[in-house]
Amino acid sequence: MTSTLGFAILAVLARGGRTGYDLAAAMRLPVGYFWTAGHSQIHAELQKLRAGGLVGFETEHGPGPQDKKIYHLTADGLAALRKWVTEPARERPERDELVLKTYASWLAEPGLVRRLFADQLAVHEARLAEYEREEASFGGPPPFGDPRFGNYATLRCGLSYERHRADWCRWMVHQLSESR
Repeated sequence: MTSTLGFAILAVLARGGRTGYDLAAAMRLPVGYFWTAGHSQIHAELQKLRAGGLVGFETEHGPGPQDKKIYHLTADGLAALRKWVTEPARERPERDELVLKTYASWLAEPGLVRRLFADQLAVHEARLAEYEREEASFGGPPPFGDPRFGNYATLRCGLSYERHRADWCRWMVHQLSESR
């Protein structure tokens, strides 16, 4: 069974062939906005996908002494990705460290907790500004069927998340300011 990371790699390769290095870069931006993976995880998963017949590769002369591998989807990989896209997402437990800290925050000094949330607010506001700049570069949603549609749709989800998170952090800062 293909892992979720495997499907993330297939989704990147559906947009065109890439080297392992290029895959890792794509997994940072834009995929990294919603799914993360390290270089070693990607290479290990590529080997599993290759063994399963879902990806293949061609070699090209590289800049160094070794040839570089350009990975691509196989017909089976594309079929598996198309099937997976419309299946219900797996249930996953939420694991949010900031929410867990909030749950136990009554034990800490309010000023320190307020500082934690003020810092988190700055992080979310910066990310929101970055996402808003990226959204402006689109000039509106691309049509469905265009690979950029997925970029735009996930960006919209990110915008909503960052707005929500910033609002929550603002609320926490306000609550903690009131408790002095």
